[in-house]
Amino acid sequence: MKMKILTASILAATLVGCGGDGDDVFDVPDNGGSSSSAGPVENTPATFSSLTGEISKITEDPLLGLVTVTDPDEGEAAVTPLTDESTAYGTFSIEESGSWEYVLDTQNSTVAGLAGPDDVVVDSIEIESVDGTTANLEITITGAEEEVETSQVARITDTMFDDAGELRYKFGEAMESGKLTASFMKDADAVDEEGSAKDAYIGLYGSSTSTSQALVDLRIQSDQFVIRDKDDIEVAIPFTPGVWTDVEMTWDASEASAEQTPLVTITINGVSVTTEPFSSASSIPTTVMDGVEVVIFKFGDDSAVIPEAAYHVDNVKVYSDLEGTDLAFEDDFEGYAPGTKLDPDENADSIYHGNSAEVEVASVAVSGTTGPDDGGPESGPGAAGNKVARMTDSMIDDAPELRYKLESPLGQGKVTAYFNKDDNAVTEDGSAKDAYIGLYGGSTSTSDAIVDLRIQADQYALRDQGDIDVGVEYEPGVWNQVEMTWDASSADDTVTPTVTVTINGQPVTVEPFVSASSSPADVMDGVQYVIFKLGDNSSVLPAAQYRVDEIKVYSDLEGTTLEYEDDFESYDVGISLDPDENEGSVYHSNSAEVVVDVE
Repeated sequence: MKMKILTASILAATLVGCGGDGDDVFDVPDNGGSSSSAGPVENTPATFSSLTGEISKITEDPLLGLVTVTDPDEGEAAVTPLTDESTAYGTFSIEESGSWEYVLDTQNSTVAGLAGPDDVVVDSIEIESVDGTTANLEITITGAEEEVETSQVARITDTMFDDAGELRYKFGEAMESGKLTASFMKDADAVDEEGSAKDAYIGLYGSSTSTSQALVDLRIQSDQFVIRDKDDIEVAIPFTPGVWTDVEMTWDASEASAEQTPLVTITINGVSVTTEPFSSASSIPTTVMDGVEVVIFKFGDDSAVIPEAAYHVDNVKVYSDLEGTDLAFEDDFEGYAPGTKLDPDENADSIYHGNSAEVEVASVAVSGTTGPDDGGPESGPGAAGNKVARMTDSMIDDAPELRYKLESPLGQGKVTAYFNKDDNAVTEDGSAKDAYIGLYGGSTSTSDAIVDLRIQADQYALRDQGDIDVGVEYEPGVWNQVEMTWDASSADDTVTPTVTVTINGQPVTVEPFVSASSSPADVMDGVQYVIFKLGDNSSVLPAAQYRVDEIKVYSDLEGTTLEYEDDFESYDVGISLDPDENEGSVYHSNSAEVVVDVE
């Protein structure tokens, strides 16, 4: 006969693992009978649905979804949970119910590099049901939608044969010293009806606006810049038509007289045209001896028309001091309705001079990525996905440093770089610590530096140059640009090289200053070491970082002959730049606690 029995606990457990519930009843034979029992119940694999999701590269909020698991086997229509699991491009969590959350790493270089909605990558994430069946959840990450933003500018054209297009502003009285900053864009097709190229101009004038009497007149030609009547000055900075360009001009008439013209500087896109101020070429010193009274932006001339092109000007600011702290006038043209004429003959409310002509407010397109990073840079320092050198200070007996050594000293040259020092650069007891940018000759002893710029908690200082007050404002936690030049052509073992420092386009001094090196013999041949450093050898900075990017070293003062550059884009994130840890590093062995990071 056959008997019906319940399985023992071990056999029950086996059946559960195979898809049974442990309480199945089956036949077993008696002592001499033959068996006719049914075998163990087979597991049915689970099936999944809703295995996709989509997210934009700029989305910082979690992406939520629900995976549905279907399984006829009792108790198996569920997911094996995951919590904060790292994936290729983010982190992923899923509950037993199938409810999931995906957080995109927007700083990932691949994600940040997605160019638009048609540029995608897929993050494939393996999930598992409780019976061991697996499936892949695919998150499609897209580039951000591009939107067209507009900015209002002054648009100057030239359609009159007897006059040029012009925007002119006149002050109530002359300013002895000061600074002009502005942005401009000259179209590429600035030619007359016969195809002859025509210039645009930015001019500063005193009591006379005759061209030859300009305090300074920058000519923007088809492919270069020229300073009118200053043939001895070659403007090596390249000009690109059709793109926005920043210009800064300073003037100082404090020593001017009927025989002596004021001093002038020009900086274009953060690069100084000359290493020291030059004298105005005004043909009549008496018209400029009191300083600037008129600012002029002009397009074309009085003998032809320019049928297709325009000259755009924006963000005009005029200061009554060299440092750019006392604002005397500004106009970003945002307060006007598009199409507003700025010529007082056509618009009685215009604040501009009556000689203004063929100038009106226009809206121009500015491309920007939608989302929280709107208005930020698309590449380079501050852009998502940009790679940098990052220094931290966790060693009590040393300071983090990025040091580069040239094969031989450069007698003259220029260094440009970007830097960003965190605003919490303090020790464990709250003492603020500096970051540094230094140029050295044969010795890297601190006191022997050709120049050492100290980046303090709220200001800049030049080491051992107590007579130089760095009036350029410092802001921690943001990217700043620095330019340093040196000239050792007249240096010897008793005379140190001359130096200039420019920060965010603002010269620290109006003329080169003498290096404070305590050892002229070590700096007489010029620069051999470039050093970026954070903190010191007596403490640690538990939270702060010092980032450096786009380092360039030139062997000439004008910045045309490049000797070395590094934008860190060719390195893997996390790689050390210390040769003691990375034998492939091009940097000096004194480099320490410096790795490649990504924004």
